[in-house]
Order: sequence, then structure tokens, then C-alpha cells
Amino acid sequence: MISSYTRLPAAALLAQLLLQLAPAAAFDLGDPRINCGQAMLDIYGDFEWPGDYYGSYYGQVCQEPNAVVSIYASVYTYCSEEEIDFGIKSLDEYCEKYGEMPLAPASQFAANLTKEAIAQIRVLNQDDVVEESNVTAPFVVAPAWFKLSYRTEVAWQYEERTHVHYLYAGYGFWAIIILFGVVQNIVRKIVEKRRGYVYSDAEATGRSPTKPAGKANLFVRFVSFVRKHFTTPSAMPPFHQTRFLGCSIPTRAETFVVISYWIISIILGGVNIHGFKGNLYWKQVPAQIWRYLADRTGIMSYGNFPLMWVFSGRNNVFLWMTGWSFGTFNIFHRHVARIATLQGIIHSVGYTGYYFTAGYGEYYRTNFADLWYAIGFAATVVMSFIVLLSFSYFRSRLYENFLLVHIVLSVLLLVFLYYHTNIFDLDEYNQPFLISAAALWGFDRFLRLVRQAYVNLHVHRSGLKLKSTAKATVSYKAAGNMITIDVVPGNNKIFAAPGQHYYLYQPLRLLGWENHPFTLGHWSQDADGGDLHLQFWARPYDGWTKKLMNECISKGGETATIQTPILLEGPYGKSEPTHTFEEVLLVAGGSGIAGVFPYLLDHVRRTEQGAAAAATGGRIPTRTRHITLMWSDRSDDYMRHIADGPLAHILKRSDVTVSLYNSTRAISDVGSSASSSSDNVDSTSGSAEKTVDEKAVSSPTGKSSDREYAIHAGRPDVLAAVRRLAQSIKGTEARLAVMVCGPTVLADNVRVVVAENMETDRDSIEYFEESFGW
Repeated sequence: MISSYTRLPAAALLAQLLLQLAPAAAFDLGDPRINCGQAMLDIYGDFEWPGDYYGSYYGQVCQEPNAVVSIYASVYTYCSEEEIDFGIKSLDEYCEKYGEMPLAPASQFAANLTKEAIAQIRVLNQDDVVEESNVTAPFVVAPAWFKLSYRTEVAWQYEERTHVHYLYAGYGFWAIIILFGVVQNIVRKIVEKRRGYVYSDAEATGRSPTKPAGKANLFVRFVSFVRKHFTTPSAMPPFHQTRFLGCSIPTRAETFVVISYWIISIILGGVNIHGFKGNLYWKQVPAQIWRYLADRTGIMSYGNFPLMWVFSGRNNVFLWMTGWSFGTFNIFHRHVARIATLQGIIHSVGYTGYYFTAGYGEYYRTNFADLWYAIGFAATVVMSFIVLLSFSYFRSRLYENFLLVHIVLSVLLLVFLYYHTNIFDLDEYNQPFLISAAALWGFDRFLRLVRQAYVNLHVHRSGLKLKSTAKATVSYKAAGNMITIDVVPGNNKIFAAPGQHYYLYQPLRLLGWENHPFTLGHWSQDADGGDLHLQFWARPYDGWTKKLMNECISKGGETATIQTPILLEGPYGKSEPTHTFEEVLLVAGGSGIAGVFPYLLDHVRRTEQGAAAAATGGRIPTRTRHITLMWSDRSDDYMRHIADGPLAHILKRSDVTVSLYNSTRAISDVGSSASSSSDNVDSTSGSAEKTVDEKAVSSPTGKSSDREYAIHAGRPDVLAAVRRLAQSIKGTEARLAVMVCGPTVLADNVRVVVAENMETDRDSIEYFEESFGW
């Protein structure tokens, strides 16, 4: 696992990368003192100045004597002293940057630029000369013409600055959101650290959870209110994981963030866009509006690219800085991508409108011969397909190939956009937005390789050779339709913990680059610090798990075990602080047992660590007094395999109550000498009344007398159990954690009931959900 010691430099490296590639230097926001000088360039650059530099735009305006004298004469006539200095300097920089030649100095034409000489130069109105016509003598622009040119330049500079300011406003929005997440995570960690242990003499020192709850302070009441009404419930209960019209529904807090960014992006994409008659660039007002709108949305779309890649990375530094889940950032990633795509479409439509309203319609088709132009439209199409295929309907059907398609299209998009804006300076669009996105992507990939090396490889000192010692055993049991993947990683120093998930690779397959997320279901270590075993449980459906099942069957029938190379990438995820709660309810559906079972292992580990402390009156590293596990599945065999194996030693504990349910049959066919149910849970005493289902019968395996469990018929009444436990801690200092890992409908219904039973004046109940939000 990437430890806290390596997270800090990784975060520093990422922060440094962001700072170096940030778009702060992407644009020159412009100095209003240059507008007067630039206004002259706008006028005199529209004419042909015969001479040695004829045919070269920069040669004419920067070096042709008649043009240069005209520019200096008009600047001296209309600009203030400060504007003259800044204006001439900006014109010289313009000539050097784009024409690779300096602006001819005024001293070269001193005789023509005295006050007397300037007074003798003819003054022309806009109607006195035709644009692009040959001009053979200097002239000074008339005041009305200068005012139009100056207003044109001011309008252009204003729009350019506004585009960038609104781009920064988007970054500012996310900076505030992330900062809020960091602060709340720090506060949460401090509180969890204080709650993460209990003294063995809690009853004697007055710290017993059975003690009546005192009056909560204002901060606790605020947090409780926000958690009950904002962070826990879905925006459209009961839909959250369950799709509504094909879409997952975020929590109200996530929805607030997403909708806020949509509103900000839409408003800032279209406000403060102005046009006026007489604009020297585009005379038609609609052409000005279309052009400014297209530029605004294009720049803002590019600005969203670094955000998209930051939020989508597995090694996103903000994951552990804020404590938010990968699913939350994946929601942000998808909506930022949709906004960027909408902005890209408006950008393309805007330029289409601009071409036709500005009178350039004949160039609309012929410009497709230019790479930058054609590839820009192609990029818009690619962006649209990426967003379309990322909707859940297509994701669920593509599954195995979705990631590959997504990556290929994303690479194409970055390449297309790079060549689309390659006509500009590197530091204007490509470096701050596209290259930074690619760098963030590459950095994430690098850290993924680091994780793989850390988990799968082990350095042997003999010969200083790097050797892989990762081993994997895959077994399939047809009776329970269950695959168990037991991996021995090369590094046996990995700290296994609940909430972790790994990406598994089968490198010797044709599609060996494919990787699949699995929750760590169980871990154990051989004696004397030997091999560490990481177990993953899964039901074979379509795709890779089905292929694993077929490999097992082909080798040994319906109960078979095979050896196959499997590489791990991870661990990812985080452990929820269930040990800071007096009561814990774990709810699992099907293979969701893998998501909650590690919390039982963690509880056992913490209580064992606290045994010595209890003997000396020290601190026990858990507050949990009782855990209730409710697990339902369609197969008795699957549940027996877990209950008779990893769960067996936990069933005998007095502080754990386990209830198993077969959701597909009408009566139970497994009996036991001591079964446990979630009924009549007394959370304050930490015990439960153990009863046997009246319909339970003897197990056909003949080992019912040895079992510490019964498998009950039907579905468990989880919602009633939540209400019962919530009521039992009401008015006390005890707290309840409810964790769910299972079918979407189950998780969403439990979420609703937990939110309903949360107290607004006390932080008494918290809801946790183990799910992979892709």
C-alpha cells in the first residue's frame, strides 16, 4: 500500500506539476495603456504599403516608412505620454513576436515626426480610403475613425480578459469546494482520533455509552443537521445507486456542487458579451456576438481538461486530502466532461454562425482543407461520442471494453485538440490545458506502476535481482456459483484493512492489460510472518469472471482449483471509522459480504490489541461494543462456504450477532445448535437474544450440530433492524454505524431509513456504503 510517508511527496509532486502547468501564464490579460497604440495597428494594418516589403504584412506595418510614419504620427496625436510609451513598446514586441523584426524606431524618421511635420500630414476619414488599397504616402486618421478603432480595441481586450477571468472563476469554484473538503476532513480526522479508543474503566470514569446524552453544542447540531438533510440522502430518494431514467442520482451535497458548476458555467459562458456598430473587426453585431461566444466557450472548455483528468485518476491526491470517495470524484469528472463537451459544441456552432454573419460564408467549406480547422470539428465529434458512451446504459453493456474505448477516444481527443490550437503559441492553449492534462494522466499511470511494483515484486538481496513472487490460486464451486481468488503478493508487508480494493490483471491473457476492481474480502498470514494471503470473492457473470470460471471447469469440473499468474494494483479505497461507534450494523447482499466482512476482521484485531490494555486500565483501540451482521444470498452453499470458513471463529463471539438469510426459498433447511438473529437486539448491553428460526430444519450436510448459525428463509427486515437499533441508542451517548454492501435497491432503501432516523441535535447515526462508483 502507498503509505502516508509516500503520499506526502506524491502530493507535493502533483501540486508542483499543477503549479508549473497552471494556466496562470497562459494569457496576457492586457494593459489598457497599450490600447491606443494597438488601435493604430488595427487601422494601418488593413492597407497595402508599396515598397521593398510589399506583400509582407509585418514588413509593411513594422518597417515600411510611410506606414511607420503614419503610426507614429497618429500615436503622437491621440495618445497620452504614458500611452505613447506603452503603446510603442507593445507594437515593437508585436513586431518581434510575429514578424521577427523590430518596429522601425521613431528616431529614423525624426524629421517627419515633429509637431510641424505632423501638422502637414493629411488627415483621412474612414470613407476617404478603401481597405486593402495601395497607400503611397503617410496619413493621420481622423478623430472619429480613431475613436472607432480605439473602441474596437477596448472591446476586444475586454472580451479577452473576461474570457480568462471567467475561466479562473471555474478554477476558483473548485478550489473552494476542495478547500471545504480538506477542512472538513481534517476536522473529521481529529474527531475520529478522539473517538477511536475507549478506556477500559469507562463505566467507572463516567464515559459509558449508556450514559444519557447531554446537550450538544451548536457545531454538533449543525453537523447533524447537514448530515441528515444534505450529505446522506439522495437528491431523489430512494434513487441513488438505482438508476432513474438510466442515470444514477447523487446525494444532495454532490448534486448541489454539480448543479452549481453547471449554473456557473452556463452563466459565465454567455454574459458580458457585447457588440456595437462600426466595429473595425466585424461590422455586423451578430458576427461579434458569435465570435466572442465561440472564443469564450472554447477557452472555458479547454480549461476544464485538467479538471477532468485530475478527478478521474485512481491516484487523485484530492481523494485522501478530502476523504471523499472515488465515486464522488467520478461524478464530478463526468459532469465536468459533459460541460466541456457542451462548451465545445457551442464553440463549433458559434464559429459557424460567425463565418456566415461576418460575410465569410465562402470560406466555411474551403477552410476544411486546413488541418487545424477540420480537426477542430473532428474533436467536437469525438468529445460527443465520449460523453454519449459514458452514460450508464452504454457503460453497463460495454463493461469489458468501455475503459479501452474511453482511453482510445480520449487520446484521439487530446491529439486532435493539440493540432487544432497548434496555430497559436505553445503556452497559450496547448501547454496549460492539453499538455497538463496529458502530464496528469501520465503521472497517474506512473503511480499505478509504482503500486504494482510495490505489491507484486520483491527484491532479493542475493545477486540484487528483482524477482516477482506473486502467486495466485483460483477456485470455483459450482454449488454456490462462487469464485475465490487467493493471491499471495510479492510484498508480504502490505497492511490489509477493510475498505480496500485492488485491480486484478491476468497478464498472460491476450487482453492482459484489462484490469478489474475487486474488494478485499479476507486476509490471513502464514505462521512466523510467512506469506500474506489476500482473498477476493466473486460471482461469475459475463466477462473476465466467467472466463475464470470456464478455466477452472475445464481443469477440474464443477469444483476445481487452478494456478494462474495474477498481478495486483493497489490497494485503493479507505477504511470507514466503524470502530468509533458503539453499535455497528453490517448489511450484505450476495457477494457484497466481501465489502463488510473485513470490518469484522478489523474488529477482532482491535479487540485483541486492546486485551492487554484492558488488563492494565489502558486504552482499547475501538469503541464498538456490538456488531450485527445481516447477510442474504440466493445460495445456501455460498453462505456455508464463508460461514464454515473465514466467518467460523467470529460466530462464537459474544459481541457479534450474525443472521443469514436465503432470499429465494420459503423455508430454511439449515439447523444449528446456536443460531443468531438480529431480532431483539439490546444495543446498550452489547448482547442479543439468540433464537432459532422456527422453520429451520437439519442440514443435509450432516454437520448442523457443529454450526454456530442458521440460514433463515426469505429476506431479512433490514429496515426494521435499522429503526430498532436507532431507537435503542436514542437519548444515550452511544452511536450507531450502518454499513451496506449489496444490491442497489437494498442500499438505497437503507440509506433512506438511516436518514429518517438521524437525530438533528446529536451526531448519533452515520451511514456508510461500500460500492465502486465507476
